[in-house]
Amino acid sequence: MPRVALVRGPYLRPNGVRPWEYLHNHSNYDITAFESRPARFDTSNLDMPVKQLRWPDGMIDGFGYEHFFSRAISRARFPSNYLVGVSNLVNEFDIINTSENFNLFSLQAALACSSNRTKFVFSAGENIPYPRSQHNPILWFIKKHINSKADAITATAPEGKRALIHEGVSHDKVTVVPNAIDIENFKPKSEVDPTELGLTQDIQNKQTILFVHGLHEQKGVHDILEAFESVRKEHKVQLLLVGASKLDSEQEREIQNDDAIQWLTHVPYESMPDLYNLADIFVLPSVTMVNNEEQFGMAALEAMSCEVPTVVSDTGGLPYVAEDGSTSIVVPERSPSDLSTALNRLVKSPGLQNELGDNARKRAKAKFSPDKVGETLRQCYNQVLSK
Repeated sequence: MPRVALVRGPYLRPNGVRPWEYLHNHSNYDITAFESRPARFDTSNLDMPVKQLRWPDGMIDGFGYEHFFSRAISRARFPSNYLVGVSNLVNEFDIINTSENFNLFSLQAALACSSNRTKFVFSAGENIPYPRSQHNPILWFIKKHINSKADAITATAPEGKRALIHEGVSHDKVTVVPNAIDIENFKPKSEVDPTELGLTQDIQNKQTILFVHGLHEQKGVHDILEAFESVRKEHKVQLLLVGASKLDSEQEREIQNDDAIQWLTHVPYESMPDLYNLADIFVLPSVTMVNNEEQFGMAALEAMSCEVPTVVSDTGGLPYVAEDGSTSIVVPERSPSDLSTALNRLVKSPGLQNELGDNARKRAKAKFSPDKVGETLRQCYNQVLSK
């Protein structure tokens, strides 16, 4: 039975490793996940073994922040996230699968595997666009070295694969292994009590447009607010914003004082399926920033799995997740007018909402369920071990 060490360190989130969890329980692969110590997320509900590796970067807090030292290094675009004991894993596992080529623990694994028969794989999920680190020669050198040592690389979307090719990685080394959605948890529900989420009961009296993510420029919040002004002039609609704010205080006050907008700064993850089921339309018009685009669009996929039609922008991985004309209306980024046109079209056509929502659920099950994604991952591992 092939053994795989899934090394995610401080980035081990249960909802980010569903394909590996599936593979551990439904194939001949024995997978052990490795989180950091101190850990950042609760992994107690993962149905596979979880062990810890000491994370020196994350042991220093300061200035009101946990893991201050690690945050500071990452923000400066320097290599960070060293994990004690990664090199020892080559003695126990057939494959070491890390995350990202800018983490020090990926470099540790690459170096250890290069002098051993253990195969090295890393998963890229934060690499669109590729110039993320080329202005830092140290980090750029490390990324190039990790890329060259990898036996295989997985990317969550075709744009992620394209970014790796721009870094000099050969096309045949990269497999698109998308994020997976728990379709048994994120599914349509006939009844949801909005008051349990801290919302008013009358939210169900209007068509609800839902946005889930941080309230800041990259997620297109300014475009949403401008487009909503147009939509509300013609239709009885409600805008529901969910996420912490990076807006200025005046913008926050305008949102809080608007009777047509409800804003929740946080919803527990276990309550997210209920939240999506309160929505008639989900919107995520992300925009391209200097060193980052929407990598995948997990919130859009969660909405799709709950049979909610989506309106998304044509940036990063979003057009891969949501299919224009089938599950979603894809609009040009930074275009409030196109966004309002799409929202108006959906608001006035419940039939189109139902059609897109039904297709969205089908696409989530057919392309992004843990078994479908897990099978793609299994084939990738099989190829790696056959080399």
